[in-house]
Amino acid sequence: MKAKKQADVYSAFAEIYDLVMRDVDYDSWARHVLDLAARYGIQVHKILELACGTGSMALRLAAQGYRVTGLDRSEEMLRRAREKTTAANVEVPFCQGDMEEFSDLALGRDFDLVLCLYDSLNHLLTEEGIRRCFQEVNRHLRPAGGFIFDVTTEYNLLHNFSGFTFAENFEEASYIWENEYNLAQKICSSKVTIFLQRHGRFQKHIEVHAQRVYATRLLMDLLQETGFEVLGTFHNLTLNPVKDECERIHFVCRKLSGS
Repeated sequence: MKAKKQADVYSAFAEIYDLVMRDVDYDSWARHVLDLAARYGIQVHKILELACGTGSMALRLAAQGYRVTGLDRSEEMLRRAREKTTAANVEVPFCQGDMEEFSDLALGRDFDLVLCLYDSLNHLLTEEGIRRCFQEVNRHLRPAGGFIFDVTTEYNLLHNFSGFTFAENFEEASYIWENEYNLAQKICSSKVTIFLQRHGRFQKHIEVHAQRVYATRLLMDLLQETGFEVLGTFHNLTLNPVKDECERIHFVCRKLSGS
């Protein structure tokens, strides 16, 4: 029996997501993942991005000539992604689906590279969910295809989120973002209260987002179990080895032959 999944909690948040994340340097991040792939000789033409959100990364990669497909659970996030790629005259097929189970979407089994970025994997709250995701990625990669993902760390959650509240006002929206980290469960719960202006009045929405921290050793074991070779792990957005005070770890993996 599958564990209960988080509900689709990115409906109201999708309305302000790009405003909240406006300082994220997607251009540098796109270069970084391509550099990581090149570092290990992964030839990239066709890319699948899991948990693609509003399509900021997919848009940049597609604009460089890569064939990109985006997958996300939230239809509202995908609606934003389609609006952005249409406005940029860039073609990216976006599909609604769960990164734990997307074989029924017939996306193809010949991707050169699968990406899962910006802590998205941490939103899977069980080890079994992580295992299923890795299995699905393996099924959709060509032989020796690459898998690059990142995870947030306990250091990041303790120093930058736990007990912190963030709030901002925009012209037609505002939000309050409250965070608590459960050290025993390794889960950070973020309560986001969103106010969206509709016809001159503000509507209140509350969403709760959860992330779980996973030990690097556990992730490596699950990757090996599901047919991957871990080529390297990297500190934040660098090519340096992971250090103690690391906020984000990038994993670079290759599908093993015969898997």
